[in-house]
Amino acid sequence: MHNALMKKISVAERMGHFPVTLSVIFLSFTLANSARASETMPLGQFLSSIAPPPADEALDEIPDIGRKLLALRSYVRARSYLVERWSWSDEKIKDFQGSAAQQALLAEVAAVGAYFAQANPGYEIYANTKVRSLDTQIVKWNSNVSVGIAAVEIYSKWKEHFNTNEMNEGNPDPEKLRRWLSGFVSTKRANLAAPGLTLHGRALAIDFQIMRNGKIIAGANSKQIDPVWRAHGWDIKLKESMDAAGPLFEGPLTSPDEPWHFNYHPAAHPAQQKSVAGR
Repeated sequence: MHNALMKKISVAERMGHFPVTLSVIFLSFTLANSARASETMPLGQFLSSIAPPPADEALDEIPDIGRKLLALRSYVRARSYLVERWSWSDEKIKDFQGSAAQQALLAEVAAVGAYFAQANPGYEIYANTKVRSLDTQIVKWNSNVSVGIAAVEIYSKWKEHFNTNEMNEGNPDPEKLRRWLSGFVSTKRANLAAPGLTLHGRALAIDFQIMRNGKIIAGANSKQIDPVWRAHGWDIKLKESMDAAGPLFEGPLTSPDEPWHFNYHPAAHPAQQKSVAGR
């Protein structure tokens, strides 16, 4: 490549077109070099390189290729509002602690809890109001079973479609990959939002759990949805408390099915309610 470039420069000098031609040559050289680099870089690095910022840094922390592809699909789909949706930094989370915004959230939670306790003697609500950091989300994404199952599927379909894998040389065209990811429909649903995209990362979603005698009896656990939440009517009772005392809460989440999950809509954050599966 270097020898070819020098020959082109030499020809340009002899023709007297050096200033203009040289810039064109360097541009074509740079583009060719960039394309070659994306084709030959390790697959994991390649996937991170085509993610829209700031998701690229999150992808670097996801070592499994299938889980990385699954997260990248969400980032590609959320490109137009990714930045405004992105989880708070540690500094922003620290600023939120003790703020008027946090106090307003806690007051809303307390009102729901008081109503629920009165309507259901002997039972109370436990609400996890802690903002979910990006680091915590990444750890959960890298270990969650449902994410792992969905990751196996998308990686398998990726290899079939592009006839490639981690060991093959050559990566697909970035734009073709983005289009494929955007249109890919999974039959295996992950029960987590991709790291950075959950509303829990901006204090805009709360998980409510039911307690009795200090013990959680209906938790944020998908295995308890039918035998506990629905069988004992806790989904209906929690929703009734929300409707009566928590006007700023919306829910519960239906896709995926999470009767404990409610989105929070403070007046100060109307633009932050765009949803990636609402989580």
